[in-house]
Amino acid sequence: MPADAEIRRIIESHADAVRRGDVESMLADFAEDVVLFDVVDPLRRFGRATAHARAAEWVAAYNGVINWDNLDVAIICDEAAGFASMLSRVRGTLKTGDRVDMWFRKTLGLQKRGDRWLIVHDHGSVSFNPESGQASLGLQP
Repeated sequence: MPADAEIRRIIESHADAVRRGDVESMLADFAEDVVLFDVVDPLRRFGRATAHARAAEWVAAYNGVINWDNLDVAIICDEAAGFASMLSRVRGTLKTGDRVDMWFRKTLGLQKRGDRWLIVHDHGSVSFNPESGQASLGLQP
């Protein structure tokens, strides 16, 4: 399978795993030494075990299905490294009863290690309004 098709498969597989609430499958393509920049504190996380704990906590906060969609996926790669950028949308209901419907920016860095592509860098971010200092959670593409 061409590198860009394999990276696209990884992105789609992750989205499907989120929709199923399957934490193990969400992390199936994460490297042990992955670096994560999440949309929530702290500034940075390291390692697959930390990513697992964060994903499990996140999924557990939802009541029922978490909807996840990716828009405008762009992939640049060669035979050893790849980058993917996209706009991602998460929707669902938290156990608190609050509804979530949020778009954010997502960038992945991947490396070919042996015969597998693995996510080594996962960055999610939201825009902010410099005048108010507040996150711009209502933006839509």
